Amino acid sequence: MTATTPPAPVPEFLDDLAGTVQREWGADGPVRLTGVDRRSEGNSWETYLATVEWSTDGRPRRTPIAVKRQPVAGIVGDYDVDREVVLLAAAARSGCPVPRVLAHRVGGTGGRGFFVMEQAQGRIPLPGDLGRELPDPADRARLGRDIAAVMATLHAGPVDDPELARVLGTTPDEARSPVREVGHWDAAYRAVPATPVPLLDLALDWLHARTGAVSGRVALVHNDLRVGNIVLTDGRLSCVLDWETAHLGDPAADLAWFGMRTFRGRSASWGRLLREDEFLDHYAVAAGWRPSTESLRYWTVLGLVKTAVGCLQAVRMYSDGSRGDLRYANMAHSVHYGLYWLAQMLRDREWGE
Repeated sequence: MTATTPPAPVPEFLDDLAGTVQREWGADGPVRLTGVDRRSEGNSWETYLATVEWSTDGRPRRTPIAVKRQPVAGIVGDYDVDREVVLLAAAARSGCPVPRVLAHRVGGTGGRGFFVMEQAQGRIPLPGDLGRELPDPADRARLGRDIAAVMATLHAGPVDDPELARVLGTTPDEARSPVREVGHWDAAYRAVPATPVPLLDLALDWLHARTGAVSGRVALVHNDLRVGNIVLTDGRLSCVLDWETAHLGDPAADLAWFGMRTFRGRSASWGRLLREDEFLDHYAVAAGWRPSTESLRYWTVLGLVKTAVGCLQAVRMYSDGSRGDLRYANMAHSVHYGLYWLAQMLRDREWGE
């Protein structure tokens, strides 16, 4: 991958950020931002780390923060500050460990809002780093159990929150069926001006014909809960990040996504942490239910479709100039991974008869 250096944040944005923090925190006077670092990780929100220096009642204070700012354009399409703040609050109420939101602004500099969070302390491992990060297999297994328990906690949270309905635009009853989500990704695929991919056509037809395969349950689904979106502190899961695609849906989708081969390659262990049966056993103990093989298969196929289509969208955005980040162009090679594992599932009759 070609390395890219993110551009420095514009002074107007930093002034807007400092002013918002000053107002919402009740600082005695202007706040000072130090060590501002525009991060290159991730492909969605613009991410900054900084330290806020401020005072209240004459007492000086320093607080490390993480800031997410709406991008000019992104794969998800809708980077809504209000939505993200509500989702993080709902996740926190369920007992899921998430960063606390400290301030936010809708429609900031250039019409791009942002939100400020406490800076999670720890390390964010990638799947390929697990062997170095947690060299002891017992520690990796323990992390797998931690993730299963956090999923169960999230999925047990209430879904009838009117604030969730407001920002997500869907009701629990509507979320019981995958029709809307499959339709969204079908439309996203058709909108990419590229040569049709027969395997994606087949997979989408398969998904449309089997919408009854899901569990019928509804929960707040993270939609990308995996190694790479979690923070570890002393080898234990301490925080779950990146909630921009969270929605009401089938909790089996989170489980299937975590187990996808795109995140574990040829490893027999989900997330390179625990074997499938062990992970599902721990989830079932905590959640009180276990998804069927049929529902996991359904969401795995859709997850691989989403992977391939999302990468096609990224390449299109680089090509049309809406995102100049070379990482978006580099996603062209990642289309292969979604298609490869879809083809392997088809070859091995994992799609069913």
